[in-house]
Amino acid sequence: MTRNSASLALAFAAVLVVCEFAVFMASGQPWPFWTVGFIVAGVLSWGAVRTLSQGSSRLLSAAWGVAVGVFWMSFFAHTEALNTGTESPYSGAMLGGGPLTLLLAAMLVVSIAGLLLSLSRRSI
Repeated sequence: MTRNSASLALAFAAVLVVCEFAVFMASGQPWPFWTVGFIVAGVLSWGAVRTLSQGSSRLLSAAWGVAVGVFWMSFFAHTEALNTGTESPYSGAMLGGGPLTLLLAAMLVVSIAGLLLSLSRRSI
C-alpha cells in the first residue's frame, strides 16, 4: 500500500503544481499564499521518491498530513466564503465558485486517501 501511496503522491504533486499556477497566478494572490502549494508538492515528491527507494514511508506520511491540513483549511475557507457571500480568497481564479469547490474537495479526499495508504503496513 505504501508504494501505491508513493505513486499517488507523485501524480498528485504534478497536478498540484499545475493547479497552483492556474488558480493562484490568475487570482493575483501574494506569493506566500501560493508558494505553500509548491512546498507541499515538493515534500510529497521527496517523500514518494524516498519511499520508493528506501521503503520507509514516514516522510511520505508526514507530507500527506501537511497536504491534508492545507486542503482542509483551503476547502473550508472557500466554502465558508461561498456560504456567507463574502469574497473568496480565490475570487479572481479562472474557475468559478462551484468548480473550484469541487476541485478543492477532490484534492482533500485524495490527500486523505494518500495519508491512509501511507500509514498502512502492507507494502505492495
